[in-house]
Amino acid sequence: MKKSKAANLDMTQGSPTKLLILFAIPMWIGGVFQLMYNMVDTIVVGRFVSIDALAAMGAASSTSAFIMMMGNGLTNGLSIIISQAEGAKQSERMKRAVSHAVYLILLGGAALGLLSLFGARPMMALLGAPENIIDQSVTYIQITGGLTIAILFANGLISIFRAIGDSKTPLYFQIFGTILNIGLDLLFVLVLDGGVAGVAWATVLAQAVSAALCVFYLKKRHPRLVPDKAAWTFDRKMIGEYLRIGLPMCAQSAVLCVGMFVITAVINSFGSDIVAAYTVGSKVEQLATISFSNVAFSFSVYAGQNYGAKLYRRIQEGLKKGLLLVGGLALVSTAVMLIFAEPLALIFMEEPSEYVLTASVNFVRIEAVFYLFLGAIWTVNSALRGIGAVKITLVSSIVELASKIGFSLLLPLFMGYIGIWLAAPVGWVLGLVPSLVYLLLWFRAPESFGVGKRQLDSGTPT
Repeated sequence: MKKSKAANLDMTQGSPTKLLILFAIPMWIGGVFQLMYNMVDTIVVGRFVSIDALAAMGAASSTSAFIMMMGNGLTNGLSIIISQAEGAKQSERMKRAVSHAVYLILLGGAALGLLSLFGARPMMALLGAPENIIDQSVTYIQITGGLTIAILFANGLISIFRAIGDSKTPLYFQIFGTILNIGLDLLFVLVLDGGVAGVAWATVLAQAVSAALCVFYLKKRHPRLVPDKAAWTFDRKMIGEYLRIGLPMCAQSAVLCVGMFVITAVINSFGSDIVAAYTVGSKVEQLATISFSNVAFSFSVYAGQNYGAKLYRRIQEGLKKGLLLVGGLALVSTAVMLIFAEPLALIFMEEPSEYVLTASVNFVRIEAVFYLFLGAIWTVNSALRGIGAVKITLVSSIVELASKIGFSLLLPLFMGYIGIWLAAPVGWVLGLVPSLVYLLLWFRAPESFGVGKRQLDSGTPT
């Protein structure tokens, strides 16, 4: 146990920049492997099935994201609670957090599974999915969403490892999951001719196997996190903590997804070519943002551990350095995307039309100009989640949503599909404002403002 604990990063001591980089490196590598199997999904479908199948996956993306983000709202609460408990050295609280996360994942996974099975077709019809792709989109959602409980368990276990400062273990399982997913993709699509359904089954099965192995590893290497009999006793306070953190995060996910639904509906109205361009552009953007997203997201663990240890000024110091690091990486990504957008887009298409290629390249370049703001909002909101200030991140999401909806409906009237590509970046800029203002106010009086005041009133870390 001492050896496994020594492998974890204690975010409450040492250089914040060094800690963030060390913690983020495995996440970077894991993100690359995550992208690899996402890219393989897209490449296999785009090259070996059809352009309609590729468009079908793109049309289903907002609905699939909604299902996953709602589920992750539950598991993200786990990361916050455990990282704060790790900083405060509260081992029993960590065990209760793990056991009650299992309860929530079982309940949430069942609810989201039923929603996926019975709501996929009405949702795709509501979003105006083109007739030539709607059946494939529905199939993809029903499989990945109907069995989302496997994905939630995998993500929840990864959140546990990262919350205690262990970002290496998730990397190993991501590498394994990626290799397995790629193998299953090739088997189900090329050998068994499974099409979009085959890609969906490959994803679910790979995540289920990874989750099972994560459970085994957790028991062997981190017994201090394994719930004992007492931890499985239902605890209203622990459920209350999850609901206090998880419900606003679920609401935040729902708000962001409503914006995605509106944008998807607008994209669908332009036909399957623009849907395909959006799908390709989104995949290229994932490649671009991986350089800075993991540093930004890792800040929630840094903030959580230091908040639990009541080292508030250390959070402020780390945020300044984290923003500089994320900003520098974001600018590099911007330059790369402005130069190499077209060859990267061509990776996903065998015989692209000039129209689809041009539209996807425009998507990548327009959004790349705003990566600095995207990195900033990710970093600031990660800090807020780490200290438990999830309500203000909900406000940020509402502002972002309103901006995306308004501009995605307004700008295309004057600019065509280019207006859709601009809607999200404008949302990033405006959504950053309330989060940044709140965090600056909290830094001025961390023990008597917002979450800090609640901690003083309760006498324990939230």
